[in-house]
Amino acid sequence: MASPTHSILEGFVALRDRSSRREVLNAILDTLDSYEIREVKSRLEPVTFQLDLLGKLPIELVAMLVEYLDLADLVILQRVSKRWRELLSSTIVFTTAVRHHMGENIIKSGSTPIGFGALVKKRIRAERGIPAVVATIPNNLCCNVANIMEREALSCFNGVCAWIEKSTDQTTIFMVNLSTGKNRILTTANRERFIYVQVSDTLVSAISVRGYCHVWNISEEQYKSFRIPSLKFGHYISIGSKVMLGYSDSVVHFCFDSGIARSIKIGPFVLLLSVHPEEDGFSVVCVRRKNGDNTQAWADGHLYWEEHHLQTQKFSVHDNRFICTWEQYRELPFRQDELWMFRCKPEDSWPPWRVCPRPGQSSTLLDYDMTEAFMDRSPNYLEHEDEYGSLSLSLEADDRITVHFRCENIQELEFNYSYTNLDYAARGPGLIYCLDMMLGDLKIGCEFPELWHARDAEAYSSLSFRRIPFAANQAPTAIWGDGDFALFLVDDKIWIWCFDEAWIPSGIPNMKIEFRDLTTRTRNKK
Repeated sequence: MASPTHSILEGFVALRDRSSRREVLNAILDTLDSYEIREVKSRLEPVTFQLDLLGKLPIELVAMLVEYLDLADLVILQRVSKRWRELLSSTIVFTTAVRHHMGENIIKSGSTPIGFGALVKKRIRAERGIPAVVATIPNNLCCNVANIMEREALSCFNGVCAWIEKSTDQTTIFMVNLSTGKNRILTTANRERFIYVQVSDTLVSAISVRGYCHVWNISEEQYKSFRIPSLKFGHYISIGSKVMLGYSDSVVHFCFDSGIARSIKIGPFVLLLSVHPEEDGFSVVCVRRKNGDNTQAWADGHLYWEEHHLQTQKFSVHDNRFICTWEQYRELPFRQDELWMFRCKPEDSWPPWRVCPRPGQSSTLLDYDMTEAFMDRSPNYLEHEDEYGSLSLSLEADDRITVHFRCENIQELEFNYSYTNLDYAARGPGLIYCLDMMLGDLKIGCEFPELWHARDAEAYSSLSFRRIPFAANQAPTAIWGDGDFALFLVDDKIWIWCFDEAWIPSGIPNMKIEFRDLTTRTRNKK
């Protein structure tokens, strides 16, 4: 380097303050010829002041970040750059996102990014209430299922639906796999009349008015039956090859593989019943009095924090009978100044109304009590006077109790709200579809974790984030849902929403396609 140039460069480097360096730079630029300015410009063009923070992160950190994103945001961000698309469509990132939003069980071995992408698209459609295909079939249900607690005439699980048919005087059950269109008509040799139906991943079972439970294996087309003690059961569930019924103080367990039905007296009051699909066992959560006197454990239907607690028990078969192999006591999952009661039909104190928070589980529905008796007991009732709530319980694999809480306005108590958890089979956070009977629209929300009062109980509350209005002549009165499908009862039709763009309805009698969204396929072809 020539000496004059070297001394000029050293002098510029020696300048420490920004104003002096800026002054020298501007003076030099003012003296440049046009060809020199072009040379400076060509040197500066490759220089960028943007920093791709996401692109420089390890894939494991990117996977952690996507848990804070909505699935729709994940899809949008893939369009930013090739690097972002590579990161955000990788198997580890998609697995984390799907597990967080849809649950662990939805992920199958050998899943590819393409498969994950299809899952994400279906989930986004379900969250937005935008079905890919809408079909209708005639309503041939045997009874009025407008009431949320009288919907035992239809059951669905993983796209398999079964309902008791009105046209045959309730003596037949129509079963259909919505995904494949395969269907069957189920009945008994003496044409018994059915009143309840239940579907699992293996079985279709139905209760007849004569007090028998009739069970069919879906794939092997085998049939078995067993006698039940009474039609006044509080729980009726099925998962795998097991069927169970719960009464106030006892349960009946039936295994289709062995054909054996066993019963055991538990003692009052069975609040939650859960079946073990892999073995001959089950779990119950019962209400017990702390003083040990359980003869009147639920005399007035109320639960008092200082008087009651919960007993969780596991039962397994030993020497051809059920014995208790594990138990644990827990406090009630609400504050001492709150009062909850069993929700029962007005004309009878038994059976209580129930919900199915998870496959193979049935929980008694509890209501937040706003009666004068509660107001006398609780000095803080004014904090809750504008709210009304109901809760149910579910059991996790590690025997933890999860509380599912739904809060409603007390002015709306006279209305029944039909709702379903669309992805409960995946044990995810829960995508809730709720029909608002007063406004005639669909509220879409999700379950989100919140702080709870009991140390050993998790809790979820429902958060509504979207409303879908219906036309006045198409307002549904009941809803069911599971996986890819949501079913609505609209007068003389059952509307079927499917969120899978590849669904081709076929094989179902009298089905009519009302709508098919072809925009995605058309865009892909282009």
